[in-house]
Amino acid sequence: MAGAVGPGDAGSAAWPAGLTPEQVDHARRVLLSLRLLRPAPGRPDLLIPTSPEAAAAEALGPLEARIAEASSHAQSIRDELQALMPRYRSSLRERGRQVGTDRLPDLRTVSAMLTEESARCREEVFTIQPGGGRQPGRLAEAVSRDLAMLGRGVRMRTLYQHSARANLATQSYVETLTASGAEYRTAPELPDRAVVFDRSVAFLPARAEGGSGEGAVLVRDPDIVGYLCRVFDQLWATATPFRGVSEAAYREVGDSLRRALVGMLAEGLKDEVIARRLGMSLRTCRRHIADVLLTLGAESRFQGGVLAERSGLTEPGQG
Repeated sequence: MAGAVGPGDAGSAAWPAGLTPEQVDHARRVLLSLRLLRPAPGRPDLLIPTSPEAAAAEALGPLEARIAEASSHAQSIRDELQALMPRYRSSLRERGRQVGTDRLPDLRTVSAMLTEESARCREEVFTIQPGGGRQPGRLAEAVSRDLAMLGRGVRMRTLYQHSARANLATQSYVETLTASGAEYRTAPELPDRAVVFDRSVAFLPARAEGGSGEGAVLVRDPDIVGYLCRVFDQLWATATPFRGVSEAAYREVGDSLRRALVGMLAEGLKDEVIARRLGMSLRTCRRHIADVLLTLGAESRFQGGVLAERSGLTEPGQG
Protein backbone atom coordinates (compact mmCIF):
# COMPACT_ATOMS: atom_id res chain seq x y z
CA MET A 1 0.00 0.00 0.00
CA ALA A 2 3.06 2.20 -0.16
CA GLY A 3 2.32 3.21 -3.76
CA ALA A 4 -0.71 4.11 -5.86
CA VAL A 5 -2.75 1.40 -7.58
CA GLY A 6 -5.44 1.55 -10.18
CA PRO A 7 -8.94 0.27 -9.47
CA GLY A 8 -8.51 -2.52 -12.00
CA ASP A 9 -4.89 -3.25 -11.29
CA ALA A 10 -5.37 -6.70 -9.80
CA GLY A 11 -1.95 -7.84 -10.78
CA SER A 12 -0.01 -4.78 -9.60
CA ALA A 13 3.13 -5.28 -7.56
CA ALA A 14 1.49 -2.99 -5.00
CA TRP A 15 -0.59 -5.96 -3.92
CA PRO A 16 0.98 -8.98 -2.18
CA ALA A 17 1.99 -11.78 -4.58
CA GLY A 18 -0.17 -14.85 -4.80
CA LEU A 19 -3.55 -13.12 -4.45
CA THR A 20 -6.26 -14.00 -6.92
CA PRO A 21 -8.14 -11.19 -8.70
CA GLU A 22 -11.14 -11.93 -6.46
CA GLN A 23 -9.02 -11.59 -3.31
CA VAL A 24 -7.51 -8.35 -4.59
CA ASP A 25 -10.96 -6.97 -5.35
CA HIS A 26 -12.20 -7.95 -1.89
CA ALA A 27 -9.15 -6.38 -0.22
CA ARG A 28 -9.63 -3.19 -2.23
CA ARG A 29 -13.28 -2.91 -1.15
CA VAL A 30 -12.40 -3.53 2.49
CA LEU A 31 -9.62 -0.93 2.46
CA LEU A 32 -11.89 1.58 0.76
CA SER A 33 -14.61 1.00 3.38
CA LEU A 34 -12.04 1.55 6.14
CA ARG A 35 -10.84 4.75 4.45
CA LEU A 36 -7.34 3.24 4.14
CA LEU A 37 -7.50 3.72 0.36
CA ARG A 38 -8.95 6.71 -1.42
CA PRO A 39 -9.03 8.07 -4.99
CA ALA A 40 -6.13 10.35 -5.84
CA PRO A 41 -7.03 14.04 -6.32
CA GLY A 42 -7.96 14.54 -9.98
CA ARG A 43 -7.42 10.83 -10.68
CA PRO A 44 -10.50 8.86 -9.57
CA ASP A 45 -9.09 5.83 -11.37
CA LEU A 46 -6.04 5.81 -9.10
CA LEU A 47 -6.15 4.72 -5.44
CA ILE A 48 -3.64 6.01 -2.91
CA PRO A 49 -3.07 4.83 0.68
CA THR A 50 -4.22 6.85 3.71
CA SER A 51 -2.65 6.81 7.18
CA PRO A 52 -4.66 4.84 9.77
CA GLU A 53 -4.92 8.00 11.91
CA ALA A 54 -6.49 9.99 9.08
CA ALA A 55 -8.71 7.03 8.19
CA ALA A 56 -9.94 6.79 11.78
CA ALA A 57 -10.75 10.49 11.87
CA GLU A 58 -12.72 10.23 8.64
CA ALA A 59 -14.54 7.01 9.55
CA LEU A 60 -15.31 7.81 13.18
CA GLY A 61 -15.75 11.57 12.93
CA PRO A 62 -19.48 11.50 12.14
CA LEU A 63 -20.14 8.89 14.86
CA GLU A 64 -18.18 10.83 17.47
CA ALA A 65 -20.03 13.99 16.48
CA ARG A 66 -23.39 12.25 17.03
CA ILE A 67 -22.18 10.89 20.38
CA ALA A 68 -21.03 14.36 21.45
CA GLU A 69 -24.35 15.84 20.38
CA ALA A 70 -26.30 13.19 22.31
CA SER A 71 -24.10 13.69 25.39
CA SER A 72 -24.59 17.45 25.21
CA HIS A 73 -28.34 16.96 24.91
CA ALA A 74 -28.36 14.60 27.92
CA GLN A 75 -26.36 17.10 29.99
CA SER A 76 -28.74 19.87 28.97
CA ILE A 77 -31.71 17.82 30.20
CA ARG A 78 -29.86 16.99 33.43
CA ASP A 79 -29.06 20.67 34.04
CA GLU A 80 -32.67 21.69 33.41
CA LEU A 81 -33.96 19.09 35.87
CA GLN A 82 -31.33 19.97 38.48
CA ALA A 83 -32.37 23.62 38.19
CA LEU A 84 -35.78 22.55 39.51
CA MET A 85 -34.33 21.09 42.74
CA PRO A 86 -34.45 24.35 44.79
CA ARG A 87 -38.09 24.81 43.83
CA TYR A 88 -38.79 21.15 44.64
CA ARG A 89 -37.20 21.44 48.08
CA SER A 90 -39.08 24.67 48.69
CA SER A 91 -42.34 22.93 47.83
CA LEU A 92 -41.43 20.11 50.22
CA ARG A 93 -40.97 22.62 53.04
CA GLU A 94 -44.23 24.38 52.25
CA ARG A 95 -46.16 21.14 52.00
CA GLY A 96 -44.52 19.96 55.21
CA ARG A 97 -45.75 23.08 57.00
CA GLN A 98 -49.27 22.42 55.77
CA VAL A 99 -49.58 18.67 56.40
CA GLY A 100 -46.89 18.17 59.06
CA THR A 101 -44.97 15.41 57.27
CA ASP A 102 -43.51 14.64 53.88
CA ARG A 103 -41.66 11.69 52.42
CA LEU A 104 -38.17 12.05 50.96
CA PRO A 105 -37.82 9.23 48.41
CA ASP A 106 -34.07 8.58 48.24
CA LEU A 107 -30.68 9.22 49.81
CA ARG A 108 -29.85 12.06 47.43
CA THR A 109 -32.96 14.01 48.40
CA VAL A 110 -32.43 13.23 52.08
CA SER A 111 -28.83 14.46 51.92
CA ALA A 112 -29.86 17.66 50.12
CA MET A 113 -32.57 18.42 52.68
CA LEU A 114 -30.25 17.64 55.61
CA THR A 115 -27.67 20.04 54.16
CA GLU A 116 -30.31 22.73 53.72
CA GLU A 117 -31.74 22.36 57.23
CA SER A 118 -28.20 22.31 58.64
CA ALA A 119 -27.52 25.65 56.96
CA ARG A 120 -30.78 27.06 58.39
CA CYS A 121 -30.17 25.75 61.93
CA ARG A 122 -29.40 28.49 64.46
CA GLU A 123 -29.73 27.08 67.98
CA GLU A 124 -29.62 23.31 68.40
CA VAL A 125 -29.43 19.99 66.58
CA PHE A 126 -29.62 16.57 68.17
CA THR A 127 -29.30 13.10 66.70
CA ILE A 128 -30.24 9.62 67.86
CA GLN A 129 -27.88 7.24 66.02
CA PRO A 130 -28.48 3.56 66.89
CA GLY A 131 -26.29 0.71 65.70
CA GLY A 132 -22.54 0.37 65.94
CA GLY A 133 -20.01 2.71 64.40
CA ARG A 134 -20.96 4.74 61.34
CA GLN A 135 -19.46 4.22 57.89
CA PRO A 136 -16.30 6.31 57.23
CA GLY A 137 -17.81 7.75 54.04
CA ARG A 138 -20.89 9.00 55.86
CA LEU A 139 -18.75 10.51 58.62
CA ALA A 140 -16.49 12.27 56.11
CA GLU A 141 -19.57 13.72 54.41
CA ALA A 142 -20.92 15.00 57.74
CA VAL A 143 -17.74 16.60 59.14
CA SER A 144 -17.78 19.86 57.17
CA ARG A 145 -21.54 20.28 57.63
CA ASP A 146 -21.29 19.70 61.38
CA LEU A 147 -18.26 21.96 61.85
CA ALA A 148 -20.09 24.75 60.01
CA MET A 149 -22.99 24.52 62.48
CA LEU A 150 -20.65 24.46 65.47
CA GLY A 151 -18.88 27.50 64.03
CA ARG A 152 -22.20 29.40 64.11
CA GLY A 153 -22.67 28.55 67.79
CA VAL A 154 -25.22 25.75 67.26
CA ARG A 155 -25.36 23.28 70.15
CA MET A 156 -24.84 19.76 68.79
CA ARG A 157 -25.66 16.61 70.76
CA THR A 158 -25.58 13.01 69.52
CA LEU A 159 -26.56 9.73 71.14
CA TYR A 160 -24.78 6.54 70.05
CA GLN A 161 -24.98 3.02 71.37
CA HIS A 162 -22.14 1.76 73.56
CA SER A 163 -20.94 -0.47 70.71
CA ALA A 164 -19.98 2.63 68.67
CA ARG A 165 -17.12 3.24 71.12
CA ALA A 166 -15.21 0.32 69.59
CA ASN A 167 -15.33 1.78 66.06
CA LEU A 168 -12.12 3.60 65.04
CA ALA A 169 -13.77 5.88 62.46
CA THR A 170 -16.43 6.93 64.96
CA GLN A 171 -13.80 7.52 67.66
CA SER A 172 -11.86 9.84 65.35
CA TYR A 173 -15.00 11.68 64.25
CA VAL A 174 -16.17 12.18 67.84
CA GLU A 175 -12.75 13.44 68.96
CA THR A 176 -12.65 15.95 66.08
CA LEU A 177 -16.14 17.30 66.71
CA THR A 178 -15.79 17.29 70.51
CA ALA A 179 -12.78 19.58 70.17
CA SER A 180 -15.09 22.06 68.42
CA GLY A 181 -17.81 21.88 71.07
CA ALA A 182 -20.04 18.95 70.07
CA GLU A 183 -21.36 16.62 72.79
CA TYR A 184 -21.69 12.83 72.57
CA ARG A 185 -23.10 10.21 74.88
CA THR A 186 -23.81 6.49 74.59
CA ALA A 187 -26.49 4.13 75.90
CA PRO A 188 -26.90 0.35 75.69
CA GLU A 189 -30.09 0.58 73.61
CA LEU A 190 -31.66 3.32 71.49
CA PRO A 191 -34.87 3.70 69.49
CA ASP A 192 -34.76 4.30 65.74
CA ARG A 193 -32.67 7.05 64.15
CA ALA A 194 -33.79 10.68 64.36
CA VAL A 195 -32.29 14.09 63.58
CA VAL A 196 -34.00 17.23 64.94
CA PHE A 197 -33.08 20.83 64.07
CA ASP A 198 -34.02 23.73 66.36
CA ARG A 199 -36.72 21.55 67.96
CA SER A 200 -38.94 22.35 64.99
CA VAL A 201 -38.11 19.96 62.13
CA ALA A 202 -37.20 16.27 62.33
CA PHE A 203 -35.91 13.59 59.98
CA LEU A 204 -37.06 10.03 60.65
CA PRO A 205 -36.26 6.85 58.68
CA ALA A 206 -38.87 5.67 56.17
CA ARG A 207 -39.66 2.12 57.25
CA ALA A 208 -42.86 1.50 55.30
CA GLU A 209 -43.19 -2.09 54.07
CA GLY A 210 -41.95 -2.50 50.53
CA GLY A 211 -39.86 0.69 50.60
CA SER A 212 -36.18 0.86 49.67
CA GLY A 213 -35.20 1.88 53.19
CA GLU A 214 -33.09 4.71 51.77
CA GLY A 215 -35.61 7.52 52.16
CA ALA A 216 -36.79 9.50 55.16
CA VAL A 217 -39.83 11.24 56.56
CA LEU A 218 -39.56 14.99 57.10
CA VAL A 219 -41.67 16.01 60.12
CA ARG A 220 -42.73 19.54 61.08
CA ASP A 221 -45.79 18.68 63.15
CA PRO A 222 -45.08 20.38 66.53
CA ASP A 223 -46.66 17.57 68.58
CA ILE A 224 -44.56 14.86 66.93
CA VAL A 225 -41.36 16.92 67.06
CA GLY A 226 -42.07 17.82 70.68
CA TYR A 227 -42.46 14.14 71.55
CA LEU A 228 -39.12 13.34 69.90
CA CYS A 229 -37.47 16.11 71.89
CA ARG A 230 -38.80 14.72 75.18
CA VAL A 231 -37.60 11.21 74.28
CA PHE A 232 -34.14 12.55 73.47
CA ASP A 233 -33.91 14.59 76.67
CA GLN A 234 -34.79 11.52 78.78
CA LEU A 235 -32.26 9.32 76.98
CA TRP A 236 -29.57 12.00 77.20
CA ALA A 237 -30.00 12.40 80.95
CA THR A 238 -29.10 8.76 81.65
CA ALA A 239 -26.47 8.23 78.91
CA THR A 240 -22.69 8.13 79.45
CA PRO A 241 -20.42 10.89 78.02
CA PHE A 242 -18.25 9.82 75.07
CA ARG A 243 -15.27 11.87 73.90
CA GLY A 244 -13.80 9.44 71.39
CA VAL A 245 -10.98 7.97 73.49
CA SER A 246 -10.87 4.32 72.51
CA GLU A 247 -10.15 1.68 75.15
CA ALA A 248 -10.52 3.73 78.33
CA ALA A 249 -13.79 5.26 77.16
CA TYR A 250 -15.16 1.83 76.27
CA ARG A 251 -14.40 0.56 79.78
CA GLU A 252 -16.48 3.39 81.20
CA VAL A 253 -19.66 1.70 79.96
CA GLY A 254 -18.72 -1.89 80.79
CA ASP A 255 -21.18 -2.20 83.67
CA SER A 256 -24.01 -0.59 81.72
CA LEU A 257 -23.42 -2.88 78.75
CA ARG A 258 -23.20 -5.93 81.02
CA ARG A 259 -26.48 -5.09 82.75
CA ALA A 260 -28.24 -4.75 79.40
CA LEU A 261 -26.76 -8.02 78.21
CA VAL A 262 -27.66 -10.09 81.26
CA GLY A 263 -31.14 -8.58 81.26
CA MET A 264 -31.67 -9.85 77.74
CA LEU A 265 -30.25 -13.24 78.71
CA ALA A 266 -32.76 -13.36 81.56
CA GLU A 267 -35.51 -12.68 79.02
CA GLY A 268 -34.34 -15.70 77.03
CA LEU A 269 -33.61 -13.72 73.87
CA LYS A 270 -31.61 -15.27 71.03
CA ASP A 271 -28.08 -14.13 70.26
CA GLU A 272 -29.18 -12.53 66.99
CA VAL A 273 -31.82 -10.43 68.76
CA ILE A 274 -29.41 -9.36 71.49
CA ALA A 275 -26.76 -8.38 68.93
CA ARG A 276 -29.26 -6.31 66.96
CA ARG A 277 -30.58 -4.52 70.03
CA LEU A 278 -27.08 -3.74 71.28
CA GLY A 279 -25.92 -2.57 67.85
CA MET A 280 -23.02 -5.00 67.53
CA SER A 281 -22.00 -7.91 65.34
CA LEU A 282 -23.15 -11.41 66.25
CA ARG A 283 -19.54 -12.49 66.81
CA THR A 284 -18.85 -9.61 69.22
CA CYS A 285 -22.13 -10.24 71.01
CA ARG A 286 -21.32 -13.91 71.57
CA ARG A 287 -17.91 -12.96 72.94
CA HIS A 288 -19.58 -10.65 75.47
CA ILE A 289 -22.08 -13.38 76.38
CA ALA A 290 -19.25 -15.86 76.98
CA ASP A 291 -17.45 -13.34 79.23
CA VAL A 292 -20.63 -12.71 81.25
CA LEU A 293 -21.35 -16.42 81.72
CA LEU A 294 -17.75 -16.97 82.83
CA THR A 295 -18.00 -14.12 85.35
CA LEU A 296 -21.26 -15.51 86.74
CA GLY A 297 -19.91 -19.07 86.87
CA ALA A 298 -22.86 -20.23 84.78
CA GLU A 299 -22.76 -23.35 82.64
CA SER A 300 -25.63 -22.32 80.35
CA ARG A 301 -27.36 -19.21 79.09
CA PHE A 302 -30.49 -20.02 81.09
CA GLN A 303 -28.50 -20.50 84.28
CA GLY A 304 -26.63 -17.27 83.58
CA GLY A 305 -29.89 -15.35 83.24
CA VAL A 306 -31.26 -16.80 86.48
CA LEU A 307 -28.04 -16.11 88.41
CA ALA A 308 -27.87 -12.56 87.07
CA GLU A 309 -31.46 -11.85 88.07
CA ARG A 310 -31.01 -13.36 91.54
CA SER A 311 -27.87 -11.33 92.15
CA GLY A 312 -29.53 -8.12 90.98
CA LEU A 313 -27.24 -7.62 87.98
CA THR A 314 -30.22 -6.84 85.77
CA GLU A 315 -31.09 -3.82 87.91
CA PRO A 316 -29.63 -0.34 87.23
CA GLY A 317 -26.62 0.49 89.39
CA GLN A 318 -25.60 -3.13 90.00
CA GLY A 319 -22.64 -5.09 88.57
